[in-house]
Amino acid sequence: MRTSILVLAPEGRDAEVIGSVLDEIGLETRPCADMAALCRSLGEATTALVLSEGTLGDVEPLAAWLEGQPPWSDLPIVILTSRGSRQAGRGRKAFFQSLGNVTLLDRPLHREALQSAAQAALRSRARQYRTRSHLEEITRATSRLEERVADRTRALQAEMADRRRAETALLQSQKMEALGQLTGGVAHDFNNLLQGIVSCLAVLEPTVPDGTPRQLFEAANRSIERGARLTQSLLSFARRQMLMPEATDLGELLSGMGSLLERTLGGQIEIKMEVPPGLPAALIDRAQFESAILNLVINARDAMPAGGRLSMTAFAATVGRNGGGDVPAELAPGTYVAIRVEDTGTGIEPSVMPHVFEPFFTTKPVGKGSGLGLSMVHGMATQSGGGVRIDSTPGVGTAITLYLPSVPAAAATLAPPDAEMTSGTGRTILLVEDDAIVRMGTMALLENLGHRVIEADGGEEALAVLSDGVEVDAVITDFAMPGMNGAAVVRGARQLRPGIPALIVTGYADTPDFGEAVRLLRKPFTPHQIADCLAAMLPE
Repeated sequence: MRTSILVLAPEGRDAEVIGSVLDEIGLETRPCADMAALCRSLGEATTALVLSEGTLGDVEPLAAWLEGQPPWSDLPIVILTSRGSRQAGRGRKAFFQSLGNVTLLDRPLHREALQSAAQAALRSRARQYRTRSHLEEITRATSRLEERVADRTRALQAEMADRRRAETALLQSQKMEALGQLTGGVAHDFNNLLQGIVSCLAVLEPTVPDGTPRQLFEAANRSIERGARLTQSLLSFARRQMLMPEATDLGELLSGMGSLLERTLGGQIEIKMEVPPGLPAALIDRAQFESAILNLVINARDAMPAGGRLSMTAFAATVGRNGGGDVPAELAPGTYVAIRVEDTGTGIEPSVMPHVFEPFFTTKPVGKGSGLGLSMVHGMATQSGGGVRIDSTPGVGTAITLYLPSVPAAAATLAPPDAEMTSGTGRTILLVEDDAIVRMGTMALLENLGHRVIEADGGEEALAVLSDGVEVDAVITDFAMPGMNGAAVVRGARQLRPGIPALIVTGYADTPDFGEAVRLLRKPFTPHQIADCLAAMLPE
């Protein structure tokens, strides 16, 4: 260790003599002219001080430096006292000791005593340097440990966050799966109900007189169509099916929903619609749009338990390259048709706003809301190539604006006119349906088309008919039946009658693909649809 001993002994040749004596044992000294110079030279590299008593008149700068030493440092000080000072001033000695690590040497100095004191000071300082090194290593080790702990903590936090996200995703997936299973069964039963009504109305249509009865009849048919679209919308959401967009006149569509929306809102809520003339058509899936509007209206109704006002306003909007502050950021440049649904309800708290479009998020009590409504609205808008903007003030109300891509108004599609129905060809049809009402209505519908119908309430009865050798031109079977489903019925029928034409009708959305050899018709079907299928299956 290189020594740096500072010497402050200005009397006579003291500094020179001290330097010479310590140089004999290989210790390097550095003389200082006064206390100020000594204090300027002090540092952690200083190994010891040799001071004469006469230089301690103003010791405060030195005492301040000693007081500020780091915890590991206790700088050794050798003080050369004046002759007889120990007997003359014991209070002075106590002052010396207050400076810390002090060794007192009486004059006259002896070579061996000075060298021994200097070497002792050097050993003491060496131990302090080793302590400093140990403390620094401990500090570095502690820092490394803290970094590892921090890294591990961050990793654990990330792992826990990933696990929570995975658990949330799993829960949502399970909810979605359960919803899909539920909607599949409900939709099948609901479509069967609709099919029974459709078939019966189709049979009764020729007997309905003009005037009010005919208007009521047509209203019933429109309600059936809306029910079928809403059922398909629910199935589409459960399966995340592709949308089927078409150019649509929103004014006509919203007007057609007027009575439904009024019934949904109840008598305490006033509804006002504003659709300007000449509004461009919107490119949307009609059923999904109706479902989205219905969800928005239901949310508005729930936000106004004491009544209020609901406004629905349609307008055209143009988005430039730089977007705009009033439109969703995800909108691409172009023209849009916007529908603004505004209520005077309770509004949405700012803390809730970031979550309103999350699936299954709801602020309603348990059992009062699924949390699917706004997520369906957002999904419909974004899948259609548009977006959603929501503005809300607690205590004032909420406004939700749907932006939907537009097309020229001339392209808007209206309800297709009835085409001329294909006439019957007098064929024999084996009808397999387990639901008695649906079977009765479908049988009457087929007979109205000019066909002879043999009915069976299940697959076993149908195969028994074929086994008995009854002449049959085609088989029409429901898909979901107890015991033997429609696919099994077709396979059994073709084992008995190879190549017999077959049509499977179903109320499910996820029916498997049976290939070109088997036609598929979804419930509820119209007389035109089943007539077209039979005409294709049974050419003249």
